[in-house]
Amino acid sequence: MISWRAPSPSQMDRFVRKCSATGFNTPLGLTDGAAPARWFVDDVDAILGVGPEAFAAASDAMRSWAEMDLPWFRVHRPESIPLEPGVVVAYTIRVAGLWMPFACRIVSVTDETGPDGSRRFGFVYATIGSHAAQGEERFLVTFNPQSGEVHGSIRAVSLPGRWFVWLGLPVARRAQRLFKPEALAALAASVRQRLAQDRSTRPR
Repeated sequence: MISWRAPSPSQMDRFVRKCSATGFNTPLGLTDGAAPARWFVDDVDAILGVGPEAFAAASDAMRSWAEMDLPWFRVHRPESIPLEPGVVVAYTIRVAGLWMPFACRIVSVTDETGPDGSRRFGFVYATIGSHAAQGEERFLVTFNPQSGEVHGSIRAVSLPGRWFVWLGLPVARRAQRLFKPEALAALAASVRQRLAQDRSTRPR
C-alpha cells in the first residue's frame, strides 16, 4: 500500500484488521537492557517541564499520542487507540514523497510511583507482521522529585526487516533518527499547551 497519496481512513481500517491477525516479527525485550550485537540503537532524552503538573500533562499527552503528531508521521485514529498491551497501533510515514503504512503492537505499559515520589509512565511497542523493520521502541516520561524535572525519552532497537529497507538503509536510518527528537519536541509542545490551558481555566 505504498503510494504517492496518504491512505484513506477506510484503507487504513482494512490494514489494521489485516495486521491484527499477525504476530510479532521480532524478539521481545530488546529495550530492557543491552541490545544484541549488530542491532541499531537510538536513544534520545529531553526535558519536558518541571513539577508534578508537567508530569501529569506529559502522561496525558502520551495517552493521546501527541508525540506522534508530526507532519510526516500520522497515527491512524489516535483518539480510539487505548494505551493497553495487545493493542495494534497503525501509522503512516511519508519518506521521499511516498506514504507507507506500518503497524506495531503494544507490548507493555508502565505507570509507576517510587517510594521516593519518583514517577514513570510510558509504553513499549514492537513490530508485527510484514513491517519493514523489526524491533522495539520504548516511550517514557519520568519525574524526578529531587530536581523536579520531567524528562521524556525514546529508546529504539531495530534492524531492517525487508530486503528493500537494507537497500535504502541510509534513508531508513535518517527517518528513524529524525523521528525521535521531533517526537519529543511534539510531546514538549503538547505539555506546554496543556499547562497553559490549565492555568487559563483556573479561578482567579
